[in-house]
Amino acid sequence: MKRTAHYLMPLLLIAGLFTTAQGGTLEAFTLSGIFDIDNSTFLQGDVFTGRGDLIQLIWVGPNGQIDPADSLGQTTSDDSLLGTTYIGYGFPFEPNAGKFSKIFTHDLLVSGAIVFVRAWNDSVVAPASPVAYGNSQPYTMVNDFDSHDFQSWSTGEMMNVPVELASFTASSRPGFIELNWTTHSETDNLGFYLFRSDAPNGTRVKLNDRIIQGAITSQVRHDYRYEDRDVEEQIVYYYWLADIDVKGQMTLHGPATAVGMVKPDNYMLAQNYPNPFNPSTSITYTLKEGGKIKLWIYNIRGQLIRELVNTQQQAGAYSLEWDGRDQNGFIVPSGVYFYTLEANDFKATRTMTMAK
Repeated sequence: MKRTAHYLMPLLLIAGLFTTAQGGTLEAFTLSGIFDIDNSTFLQGDVFTGRGDLIQLIWVGPNGQIDPADSLGQTTSDDSLLGTTYIGYGFPFEPNAGKFSKIFTHDLLVSGAIVFVRAWNDSVVAPASPVAYGNSQPYTMVNDFDSHDFQSWSTGEMMNVPVELASFTASSRPGFIELNWTTHSETDNLGFYLFRSDAPNGTRVKLNDRIIQGAITSQVRHDYRYEDRDVEEQIVYYYWLADIDVKGQMTLHGPATAVGMVKPDNYMLAQNYPNPFNPSTSITYTLKEGGKIKLWIYNIRGQLIRELVNTQQQAGAYSLEWDGRDQNGFIVPSGVYFYTLEANDFKATRTMTMAK
């Protein structure tokens, strides 16, 4: 049964009348068929059981790039799965011609959204035996109710994804921006480079000359951290994370964004709040420079009650809570207490009152 975009559009517009509240609509289809890994036979369909080769409609995410599937067949980075169907859907008389046609509705299917189709040569993403997938060319929606022929392409061998990224974030800190990322697993991953720009589509500058060593091959979680200290106040920075595999292939993730904050120009130990307190209180302090930091609590007899901080810290603002307990975990009695901050050559002491 031959179908054309001109024939499909009225159906799409009628469907749109009933789906406006749910988001935009796209009729995705191919009239020429998708090829299997041999690039000569078509993907197969089964219109009676709905178990034909799998079709996924995917949004490319804010970074505008098609990211590879992970080893479990799931979308990675900022890509989002919008819906699924199977080969043969919409073409009951040509189930094995690599064709499909389906109307998708989703909040992300709006004018300007960039989407693509991922086809698998199996009915499920990650069966016991290896499967292959292939991606169509990306398509930018013209309006909220659209129709597009994604034409032909082929599946290919399933590649190991060097990094299955769980998260990649950028957080503003006084005087620097902290970058954190976590991997679920790594396969032949040498490590990471970080790139920065002052615009989403601006020139990307590499931050680290030496690669941040990866876990090579691991199936357990790994956490990573990097500080960008060459930042200016009130400037928005865009960051990308690149993982490098043993063959030198680079995969880009991001961007993550953060706004630069001014670095403290002095040391300060603030008054605790609330004061008096029961049972806990917050203590805030700022560090002009990093170094070995001590924050201790004493009673009126000068005896050490609690060691809150005794470690290296970077310049910046910090806030922590004292739960009103001593070193042994017992609630301290009512009375006046002193808390002292020692940071490099700076030392300050304030008083606070526990009132039961």
